[in-house]
Formats: sequence, structure tokens, C-alpha cells
Amino acid sequence: MRLIGKQKLQKLFFDDMACVWVQAWVAEVLSANWRQAADVCVQFPGVRQSSSNEFIFSVRNCDREIHLQIAFQQGIAVVTDLQ
Repeated sequence: MRLIGKQKLQKLFFDDMACVWVQAWVAEVLSANWRQAADVCVQFPGVRQSSSNEFIFSVRNCDREIHLQIAFQQGIAVVTDLQ
């Protein structure tokens, strides 16, 4: 997958444990070859799906969440929000 909006994730680098998790998450997203929503849910069982192409990932060791919108056919994932 191509990941757009990685610069938004810099806000999560305040904590070493969260930083390690985010770096691993980015590496997994970049190497992913998701074709449908079920593929995301298999790779990340704890993900919450808010719509057919929008997902919420809870950042481990942190009370933040990464909101990701995925265009499956184009192979693009976009970080839309951090909460």
C-alpha cells in the first residue's frame, strides 16, 4: 500500500513505546496488499471499521487512534485523522 499522511503520525513520537508501535504499524501498512476490508481485519484483529473503507487503529501504550481511509483498488491508504 502507498501511505499518504505519514507526517501526521509525528505527533505520536512523544513516547518511545508509542513510537516503536507506530513505526511497526507504518511498515506493515506499506507492505500490505489489501484488496478488501476483510484483509485489514485479518491483519489487524483489533481494528475498528467505521465504514466500508475507513478504519480506526488504537495506538498501543497511548490513548490515541489513527484514522485510515483506504482506496483498495488503487492501493492507497490515507491517514485522515489522529484522535
